Amino acid sequence: MGRENGGILPPQVIQGMTLSRLLQALVRNHLQVDAACLGRLAHLIVLGVFNSIYGGCEKLFNGRDIDSVAIGQPPLFVIGHWRSGTTHLHNLLSCDENLACPTAYQALFPHHFIFSQAGGMVFNLLAPRTRPMDNVAFSSDAPHEDEFALAAMCGVSPYMRVLFPRTGDPGYSELNPDLIPPEALQSWKESLVLFVKKLTLSEGRRAALKSPPHLGRVRTLLEIFPQAQFIHIVRDPYTVYLSTHRLWRETFGRCHLQVPDAGLVDEIILSWHNELFSLFERDRPLIPEGALHEMKFEDLENSPLETLESAYRELGLSGFASFRGRVLTYLSSVSDYRKNEFSMEEATREKVALRWRATFERYGYPP
Repeated sequence: MGRENGGILPPQVIQGMTLSRLLQALVRNHLQVDAACLGRLAHLIVLGVFNSIYGGCEKLFNGRDIDSVAIGQPPLFVIGHWRSGTTHLHNLLSCDENLACPTAYQALFPHHFIFSQAGGMVFNLLAPRTRPMDNVAFSSDAPHEDEFALAAMCGVSPYMRVLFPRTGDPGYSELNPDLIPPEALQSWKESLVLFVKKLTLSEGRRAALKSPPHLGRVRTLLEIFPQAQFIHIVRDPYTVYLSTHRLWRETFGRCHLQVPDAGLVDEIILSWHNELFSLFERDRPLIPEGALHEMKFEDLENSPLETLESAYRELGLSGFASFRGRVLTYLSSVSDYRKNEFSMEEATREKVALRWRATFERYGYPP
């Protein structure tokens, strides 16, 4: 996914799609692929054939076992805007042996990871050692975002907008579930349940899922899993804005099938933020008492044990003491990690303060 980090595969945000799913998305977007992006399309086509064949093998050899899985405990959802610290929190939760956080291989190849689990070794030879937007360590077994799995399984995700930033894939890239066609939304719900069942079969533990778009889907998630629990993490909006721009530039920008101009990307970042938080505030009252814990990234960074223990206590989760040592080991392993440093021009600062005023006020960050 990036030669500079040791990998040889070109990056792609939804590399788990089958060929049929890819072709459906292309047709919806009127086959509009820029000439500069044809190599990326060829890469997706090759992966689509691979995923289709291996997905068929999984249905044949593992389908009965998957269908028979009963989901025990409902998932624990980590929610928060992109670049708010969701990955760090998810990595900390992965230290809990009672939780199953999807791995990169499981999330990126959801159609067949049960059948092709040994493929993780090949994945590590081809993939980069770190993520391009923040240099966080990356491997096949690293905790990863289930949004990539859902996008690949049903073609419904804001990440479809990453593939088609100009045409936008309307109806399939919406943050608001109410704007998704009913049959597509039903497919999304079924994909989430299937992914959790496959994760349960593979790991045998409660699923701990992490996806920024889930911030706008709380109502839908509760319709599927009424007893689900949520940890919401927030971060200084200025840092979120600059870091999200880096995400689009260093990761999403290498995956587009259409090349957008800078103004379009900036507007997507600004508007998605407001829509996500507006949807979350709409749905917040639906969360049962004791099923939501909110934290700030700055608190998690400065006092990780205390902040994580507080989340476990408020949500009624047991076993924190038993994996406290593993948390300390993980924190020691990333003690040399250095975050990206950003600078912001005054005009940009004023724009973010104006557009994201509600977030500054709601979570007590100085504008």
